[in-house]
Amino acid sequence: MSSRFFAQLGDSSDESSSSDSEVEAPVSRAPARQYSSILEESDEEKRVVRSSKDKRFSEINETIKAIRNHKKIKDITKVQEGFTSLCQIYAKSQNVIAKNGCPRAFIRCIADLETYIKEFWEDKEGRSKLNKINSKALAALRQNVRKYNKDFISEIEEYQKNPENYEEVIEEDEDEDEKSEDEAVGFAPSATKVAKKTRTTSSRGADDDDDFEDDSDDMWGDDSSDESSSDDEVPAIGYTAAYFLKRKDDDKKDKPDRKKKAPRPSAKVASKEDEGWTTVSGTDKVTKEKPLFEDDAEITVELVNQKIAELSSVRGRRGAKRQKNIETLEMLSGICVSENLGIPILAKCMYYTCLAIFDYNPNMAVCMKVEIWVQLLATLDKLLTLLEQHREVHFNEGMPEEEENLEDPERTLTVSGSILVIMERADDEFTKLLRNLDPHGTEYVERLSDEAKLCSLILRVKAELKHRHASHEEMCRTYLREIEHLYYKVDYKTGDDNGPESSRAKMDLLCKYIYRYDSTDRIRTRAMLCHIYHHALHNRWSEGRDLMLMSHLQQSISHADIPTKILHNRTMVQLGLCAFRKGLIQHAHTTLNEIQSSQKSKELLAQGLSTQRMSERNLEQEKIEKQRQIPFHMHINLELLEYSYLTCAMLLEVPHMAAHQFDQRKKLSRTFHYQLRNAEKSPLIGPPDSMREHLVAAAKAMMKADWKTCADTLLAHKIWGLMPRAEEVKEMLRQKIKEESLRTYMFTYSACYDSISPHVLSRMFDLTNAQINALISKMILNDELKASWDKPTELLMLHRAESSKLQSLAKQTADKLTYVMDNTEKMLQQGTPFTSKGSAPSGLPWNSTWTNNMYINKGGAQGYPGQSYPGQSYPGRQNYSNQGDRSGGYQKRNYNSAGGAGYNRKTGGSYNNSGYNNYNRKQNYSQSAY
Repeated sequence: MSSRFFAQLGDSSDESSSSDSEVEAPVSRAPARQYSSILEESDEEKRVVRSSKDKRFSEINETIKAIRNHKKIKDITKVQEGFTSLCQIYAKSQNVIAKNGCPRAFIRCIADLETYIKEFWEDKEGRSKLNKINSKALAALRQNVRKYNKDFISEIEEYQKNPENYEEVIEEDEDEDEKSEDEAVGFAPSATKVAKKTRTTSSRGADDDDDFEDDSDDMWGDDSSDESSSDDEVPAIGYTAAYFLKRKDDDKKDKPDRKKKAPRPSAKVASKEDEGWTTVSGTDKVTKEKPLFEDDAEITVELVNQKIAELSSVRGRRGAKRQKNIETLEMLSGICVSENLGIPILAKCMYYTCLAIFDYNPNMAVCMKVEIWVQLLATLDKLLTLLEQHREVHFNEGMPEEEENLEDPERTLTVSGSILVIMERADDEFTKLLRNLDPHGTEYVERLSDEAKLCSLILRVKAELKHRHASHEEMCRTYLREIEHLYYKVDYKTGDDNGPESSRAKMDLLCKYIYRYDSTDRIRTRAMLCHIYHHALHNRWSEGRDLMLMSHLQQSISHADIPTKILHNRTMVQLGLCAFRKGLIQHAHTTLNEIQSSQKSKELLAQGLSTQRMSERNLEQEKIEKQRQIPFHMHINLELLEYSYLTCAMLLEVPHMAAHQFDQRKKLSRTFHYQLRNAEKSPLIGPPDSMREHLVAAAKAMMKADWKTCADTLLAHKIWGLMPRAEEVKEMLRQKIKEESLRTYMFTYSACYDSISPHVLSRMFDLTNAQINALISKMILNDELKASWDKPTELLMLHRAESSKLQSLAKQTADKLTYVMDNTEKMLQQGTPFTSKGSAPSGLPWNSTWTNNMYINKGGAQGYPGQSYPGQSYPGRQNYSNQGDRSGGYQKRNYNSAGGAGYNRKTGGSYNNSGYNNYNRKQNYSQSAY
């Protein structure tokens, strides 16, 4: 076929058909080399030379298209990868961009990407549906885009002002610029231009089809002339490969010029006759807005009131134009002012404007936008200003709209509604707004500054209610809102804590009014918890503790609603931190133990959600938990809380472990032991870094009675800088560490001494002789240390009184029998089995009240007579001294056995296995056995 394809020129069609049967002559190889060189030349002619600008810009355009496609399917991971590659390409193209300017498509892409991420981030429901990988990619992409776009602020602002200049039509202008540059340099068109002109670079068949449609009459004449001319131009060698290749001078040969249509004008040029008309595009729908009132209608109070009722009737309906309703009510307020319709109807318009703003978000769980919030504050401020200037106008919450008086000045001008409800809803929206903002951003700080405006509005509402002699219930609701904005703030301004302008005086005034006049348990409970919180925050431990005990809140808090329970947990935590700052380690540990041992401190304090398994919390429960969160500026530092609790546990547990080395069942803090076990499992122990590592290292030093290393390690962590009065707290902790290290040393090494001088202990632990004598005497009195003082020599004589195995077993048996007898006695007294976790321990007077390991004796009796059981003599009189601190100090308990043997045991220190589990003398009860 190749010989037939490259036939000689003189062979006609008849000769070729007749020569098919004949033997073909051999063809020489010389033309083959000629044909191969021609083919190589043709390949070189098809190669496209592109400038660096075309390469870089095409890469940017392809990456932008990929990012757009990934955004449509919400593939955040791919969007992040595309954005990273786009930034890298832009960095490589700096030389080209410096000459030709930044591509407008690039500016449009990064601006739209930032808007897309912002909208996606605000969509809580859509974001919760993302998987774990896309969620992480979204957070990382949000941060990277914000940081990257800071270098293009001016370009992005220009794009946002004139987005029409950045449409896809820009590519045509860029193509024209590139074309002019390419023609000037002499390069071939870029790949994008070649793709746009496929018909000119391909065979001429497609162009002939278009020419056939346009110039069908000239088609035949052109073909005949082409055929005749082509016959004349046949080369002497024959039909070679070069004959069938396209030549440069054939681009526009035999092709008629196309007439380009003029572009359609985008808009009609305005003339003098068109003044007053609005030009719209063909796709826009022209809607005629319905006027508020007819042109010839007389605007009266009744007509405006009907319009307000009409707008109010569509509240809450699906498809209601909420923004339009707000604008309409604002127009009605302007009409009332311009037409001078009176103050009552104007106040009603403003009141319903506030209600329409609240209805802007149909979902109550979603916070309102910042613009709407600012509009709400402005409208509420105008309404209160109007009421302050015109005291004759009153709002009545229970009045129906038919009984309103908007015109008659002879009667009281009343409007149906309540400004107290508006204020309460505004306060709730403010809390919701802060809850949904990023606490580490500047926007949170800007919105937090609105709290001063909101507090001012609350005070103005309170003054308005006082002026019209509102009910006690309304005043209590107003006072509670003021208290909730005051109780968690530290008073740094006034030096006099009891001054009339101090926060303490304000809290006392507001809370005492609620204690006296409130008829609902919820408002009184919340006010009392806020009052206790404020006392604890300002280191008034005694006042806060007494108020907590007298209120009996721990008995009734289980029946309260969840927000009140959260406030109770916050109050107990703040009370425990106050005890810690005061140096009351036992009270602080007891108060904080319930929160910290649950491993759910975030949920209990409404400060976040801890990581849990999916089976423990579904999406609906997680959504409800997030709606209960408190704003970030009201948070209690959880790390400081945990460190304070573990420090209390260390000061109590390390001496206890030294005193009970052979009884591992007695544990005061399981959390502390858990940290010790985890530290022992670590294969490599280095310098302490985290908070828990500092605590474990300090505990190990205290076990060795090395108080200096313990104090330096414990106080070296920077978390103590967040504690109020940090220097005083550090000095208190250093003193406590010395005392507990002394106790640990005596428990550990007392068996190695026959006598020891207090002067030696004073030098070892940097304590005075008086402090040494007081501590060791207390240990002897509590039966913790077998020793006595020798006054002539001023030495501490240590006695070795090791009990035998039989004595230890007898002691354990006696304790167990005592426990059984106490439970039997309680069941006989109560008539039912003793199973209540929160009831009083045995021996506590039945006319007393048990609250958090402390009780208040409501009667005068200090005990109750015991009972006699057959077979043994058991007087059973149990004496409790009601000391001034109401802590239920336990003095002594006497047992007389049937055989007459006396068993007299002081139980000031620890009373084991009897159901009381660690009485601390004159301090409190531990409820661990119950």
